[in-house]
Amino acid sequence: MLRKGLSLTKAGKNRTCVSIIDRLLFREVLKTLALVLIILLLILLASHMVKLLGKAAEGGLSPDVVMALVGLQAIKVLGVLMPPAFFFSVLWVLSAMYRDSEMVALHASGIGIARIYRVVIMVALPAAFLAALLLLVLTPWANSGIERIKFEQRDAADISGVRTGRFNEYREGNLVIFAQQGESGGLSEVFVQRRHQEQLDVVLAKEAVQSVDAATGERFVVLRNGARYEGLPGRADYSISRFEEYALRMPKLDLADFSLHTKSQPSALLWASDDLRARAELQSRIAAPLAVMVFAILAVPLARAQPRKDIYGRIVLAMLVYFVFMNLQRVAEQWMEVGATPAWLGMWWVAAVMLGVAGVIVLLDSHWLAARLRAYRSRPTG
Repeated sequence: MLRKGLSLTKAGKNRTCVSIIDRLLFREVLKTLALVLIILLLILLASHMVKLLGKAAEGGLSPDVVMALVGLQAIKVLGVLMPPAFFFSVLWVLSAMYRDSEMVALHASGIGIARIYRVVIMVALPAAFLAALLLLVLTPWANSGIERIKFEQRDAADISGVRTGRFNEYREGNLVIFAQQGESGGLSEVFVQRRHQEQLDVVLAKEAVQSVDAATGERFVVLRNGARYEGLPGRADYSISRFEEYALRMPKLDLADFSLHTKSQPSALLWASDDLRARAELQSRIAAPLAVMVFAILAVPLARAQPRKDIYGRIVLAMLVYFVFMNLQRVAEQWMEVGATPAWLGMWWVAAVMLGVAGVIVLLDSHWLAARLRAYRSRPTG
């Protein structure tokens, strides 16, 4: 009876200890994951915002939409960052525990590698769900929002964004404006070149101001005291007209011409499509949550290191495995788009290959293989 009570007490203590360890590992991996995501997100968004501000300063983008584009870009990159951020977060936490001999103490207290896998999978499941939500739902929505904003801004030429003393290109070079700084926020010594198919239209004016029709809301650039040259380049039959005021109407976009790229289409639409590009895009979105689960299995054996030794060798190996995995995904997507792989195979083989690699790494680091090798080496010869 006493022995039974002692065994129950020990079992209760062990369950309590394991529960504490589970919560500790869960919390540490989540904290590291959040930190890595925030750092990577800030780095990428900072560089993206610099590019947007440069476009806004050149007049190719309205300053009013910069923050909207940054927010949509954050949603877009967050799903892509989830698999590598999770992978390296688990690697960092477990490698630090191996380096500080904490993992040795856990193994000595009866907490085996299966328990570590359980905790990592517990963290991987919500991370994979979040990656699926981002890639399958939010990222296409963000991509469509970015495309729509860029489409609406494509033909928007605002003279307040014209940089004086240099040539400003709009509409892929079909509209070129050069001017000097004028008075009252306007422009002076204005040169405007517009290209309509093969015909070239050049306007020279002393000054230019912007005007908005209160009734229709249409925008005009009003050129004053200038001349207009219209004709075909290389031919002498061009026309010249002089004016006191000449208004250039900024064209309004026809939203009927707006169409979403495959990366911006909803996942449900891709699921119903028979197009190979649509199927490849859908499977590339599904690959993100699968990658989280694959990295959860790979991270545990790759984090193993000897106590008090550096972890950089394993980190380099982990980075190599990550880049191989991502490149295989890109290759698989391209093969699927061109029909080089069967439709039923798709991109699933990449996850299967990496799971095989994970199995090999686990086997090489297992005590069972070490015991077998020791027994083989100690076997008498002759």
